[in-house]
Amino acid sequence: MSTFLNGPKVYLVSKPSVDWEQIAQFLEDEGVPPIPDSIRAGEDESVAIAEVSARMCYMSYGRGRKDIADFINNLLNFKDGSVFEHINYGFIFTGVSRSLTHELVRHRAGFAFSQRSQRYVDESGSKFVIPPALQDNSDSFDDANAILTGALEKASESYNELVDALGKALPRENFESSTDHRKAIRQAARSVLPNATETKIFVTANVRAWRHFLEMRSTSFADTEIRNLAITVLEILQKEAPLLFGDFTFDTMSDGTRIASPKYSKV
Repeated sequence: MSTFLNGPKVYLVSKPSVDWEQIAQFLEDEGVPPIPDSIRAGEDESVAIAEVSARMCYMSYGRGRKDIADFINNLLNFKDGSVFEHINYGFIFTGVSRSLTHELVRHRAGFAFSQRSQRYVDESGSKFVIPPALQDNSDSFDDANAILTGALEKASESYNELVDALGKALPRENFESSTDHRKAIRQAARSVLPNATETKIFVTANVRAWRHFLEMRSTSFADTEIRNLAITVLEILQKEAPLLFGDFTFDTMSDGTRIASPKYSKV
């Protein structure tokens, strides 16, 4: 019996880090005001990275905006987004479909991806993600849900049957190792698995890239599954770095799902 999932799990696993001793040494060597006079962000590491890199352009340490919020908002307002590329956050997503990750990996600039491999990992016990449009238990959806779950169960059965058949059809002696033999079987058998198959993916991106992803995928035009993921990521990043993501505001559509949009677009 297959396992069906209704939504993702999101883990924030890596954050920005600053070597404050090296920053202090740099400021001393350059003869500019020391910490904290130069770095208005204090020990808010994500924003401090943006501030240090932005002030580098004009060597404006110790001068300028009244506080860090004013400084960051000025960068956002004038779309000086290049300095945000120095700040990276890494997430692990589970409980997402292959359909979602096919869209996710289209975000190339500023992103890095490491995804569960269907060639190396046995999918005989794979889970499936139910599309949000079908996560309705009302009687009117009974037929649709029955069709979906029946198709997913059949796909799982077909995968297992194909693995067994290929294990007999592909001679072990034709491969250098047992690993190569298993890989050949699984890479062929995965062809019967649907887009709803659950996957896991490690995603790292810089702040500018995350802002672009969130702006594109939190709109009403985005696929609902990836939009729900984007909203979850945004909520986490707003807590982690409110100055860098706090300009996004939320709204609720007529179907009860949420969207988000930034005050500062295309930074």
